[in-house]
Amino acid sequence: MVKQAPKTDANLKRNNEMELFRCLFIIAIAVMHFSNSYFKSCPYYSGAYIGTEFFFLLSGFMIAKKAFCQADTLSPYQFTFQRMKKLYPDYLFAFLLLFILSLVSGAIACKDALKTLFGYIFELLFLHASGLKCSGLLNYPTWYLSSLLIGGCIIYGLICFHRKLYLTIIAPVSVIATYSFFSANVGHMDVWGSAQILHLSDGLTRGFAAMSLGCLSYCLSHHISQFKNHIEKNFGLKLLLTLSELFCLCFVLFESAFVADSQMDFYLILLLFIGITLSFSNITFTGQIFSQIPFLEFLGKLSYQMYVYQLFIICWFCLYLPNLGYRTGILCFLLCLIAFSLLVYQIKKWVVK
Repeated sequence: MVKQAPKTDANLKRNNEMELFRCLFIIAIAVMHFSNSYFKSCPYYSGAYIGTEFFFLLSGFMIAKKAFCQADTLSPYQFTFQRMKKLYPDYLFAFLLLFILSLVSGAIACKDALKTLFGYIFELLFLHASGLKCSGLLNYPTWYLSSLLIGGCIIYGLICFHRKLYLTIIAPVSVIATYSFFSANVGHMDVWGSAQILHLSDGLTRGFAAMSLGCLSYCLSHHISQFKNHIEKNFGLKLLLTLSELFCLCFVLFESAFVADSQMDFYLILLLFIGITLSFSNITFTGQIFSQIPFLEFLGKLSYQMYVYQLFIICWFCLYLPNLGYRTGILCFLLCLIAFSLLVYQIKKWVVK
């Protein structure tokens, strides 16, 4: 069992390598969603949904890290409420923008606006990945955030109150059972909107399994980091671990551009697990290299805005710029998404000050 991590500033420091890949996977997912909505096909990054596993793994790692540090100070509900407070302003604003755009475009009749809005109540409360039936889903990519909060609350509580049971039995069993089921019955990981396992939401079970794998990554990285002094003395070994780490993460990003809806997904998740574990173990050269580029931390912070506002920009393009070519459309979409996300980020920062 992992010992409680000390509460130091180093524990709170962001991993710039992970922030870079967070942004890259967000871009890949946005390209996938835009291509499917705008062009009705996805020549590139049709497998970008695997990036969601990267986010879940990363979230699970951070949940475990915070649970080990803050188990005596925060309850699972306090922990979840803190996360919701950070996510909700952009989440709500993105929802309102989409709702207004739906009214303006006629997709929602003005006379039915209040009734329709009431139908989105589960989405507004982050409950749309719970499996409870609801009448509407507006900003569909945010199922990930719902699964993140619900699953994260359960996992945080398990680590706080049943740490050994969770890390030795519940976490590994949930990973094996979930991925085995999806491998045998679905054949890929692009699931999020139905009930697959015992009538549970597949988005929630998918998220719980990946976040549990992230918690196991935290435990493994903690043990590996204990050999840091030995590895530091062996340049060849450190270089090999660095190349392995970069290969795992870059290969998944590369494969997501071409491979979709296949058994390859489950091997890519394993590579993400290895890459994230090595990155956070602080035994490779990447930490030293990427820490010298503070701009990467900003990219990671901006990625959340890019995620929640992507559908609004996609819908705007579909309504008002419907005849763009593929390359022009992708480029213009990404530029608009980045610019809009940056604008909202700066306004939010100014309002907070």
